[in-house]
Amino acid sequence: MAARGLDAQRMGLELTGQNISNVNTPGYARRVVDFASVPGQDSRSAGGGVTVMGIRAIRDSFLERRVQQEVPTEGRAAALAELLQVVQTGIGASGASLDARLSEVFGSFSRLADAPASAVARADVLNATDELAQSFHDISSRLVDSQRSAEGRVRSTVEEINALGEQLAALNRSLSSAGPDGKLSVQDQQAVIIRNLSTLVDVDVLTNPGGGLDVTIGNGRALVIAGESYAVEAVAGPPNGLSAIESGGRVITDEISGGRLAGAIEARDVNIPDYMSRLDTIAFEVVRQVNALHRTGFDQQGNTNQDFFTPLGAVAGAARLFAVDPGVAADGGQIAAAGVNAVGDNAVAKSLASLRDALVLDGNSATLIEGWSSLAYRVGRDTRSAVDGQKAQADIVKQIDALRDSVSGVSLDEEAVQMIKFQRAFEANARYFSAVDDTLNILFQIVGR
Repeated sequence: MAARGLDAQRMGLELTGQNISNVNTPGYARRVVDFASVPGQDSRSAGGGVTVMGIRAIRDSFLERRVQQEVPTEGRAAALAELLQVVQTGIGASGASLDARLSEVFGSFSRLADAPASAVARADVLNATDELAQSFHDISSRLVDSQRSAEGRVRSTVEEINALGEQLAALNRSLSSAGPDGKLSVQDQQAVIIRNLSTLVDVDVLTNPGGGLDVTIGNGRALVIAGESYAVEAVAGPPNGLSAIESGGRVITDEISGGRLAGAIEARDVNIPDYMSRLDTIAFEVVRQVNALHRTGFDQQGNTNQDFFTPLGAVAGAARLFAVDPGVAADGGQIAAAGVNAVGDNAVAKSLASLRDALVLDGNSATLIEGWSSLAYRVGRDTRSAVDGQKAQADIVKQIDALRDSVSGVSLDEEAVQMIKFQRAFEANARYFSAVDDTLNILFQIVGR
């Protein structure tokens, strides 16, 4: 009985040391030892002492599940915020970006109206429109680069998901040969992998009878089943080469709703294309409106029905293709400022300048500059919404983590109390052992006489 007591308290001390050693180990769940009394042999026996029933890790399945549910939302918002912040930087500050270039173009037409025969005024128009074209090109290029960055994020995230799936499958296979303590360590590693997977993509997790974890993504698509992992793929497709997510040969892109993968897909397929479409609409409308007026005017050689900008066949790609007509760009005299074929007339130049305040966008409810302001506002709003969503979700995850740590985490203060308790119990058992030993020695001496 005394020997069992010493062994049991020693086990408690060892377990306390194990908990303290792993206080900063990710995924580690606090261990506790279960004791049970050994019954006596008959009614006149005090009992057989204590025995160790086993060691177990303290986990709350409900809180673990809540973490798996909330972490993907945080990951999605984080990825979306990161990508949109880059877009917001790329479009420039209000008053110093495309809106400033548009204002300068209309201002140059106004100055041309004041001096329609001036070569300097005509060169000023060409310089302003060339800067506008460059601004359209630069912003369009940055949006394309942002979309490619999002595509790269999609592909790298898929690779991370597959790597984690393989690790989890290997852990599942190792359970069959792991001892009791080894299984607890495997469970700790499983918890870390599931947390990392949940950050990348929303997953459903099922614990099988052997302790292994089966993981699915999307609408029940297998990622890990027992000791086998099933890779997801990012498969490039037409028309722009962007990747679709496939599992088992089936496209599951629309089934991904959480995690950093969902955030990257949303930025790539929804937000950035919307910004590109709005930018193209502004560029297309600038070309259409200016050309429509310019064709009604006369240049310095008396020619009419000429385009100022290179005509565009469609809205898509307008910002990238935006350019001044080569003939006009080579000769400022071809700018049609006159409304009639007469020297000094400025009717068309005045009409071009008045486009600054013309309601030509959004169903004739907004000016070109207001259209750009609306685009810049939308980018800022989406970015702020993603950043705020990330912060709010991070607070939720932090609170759930705190609740889980209160159950599963290691408290140094609590372990110190446990250590003293087991130490005192060990000392008491040692004294009891000595007392029994002394009693037996006296008994042997009496019998020996």
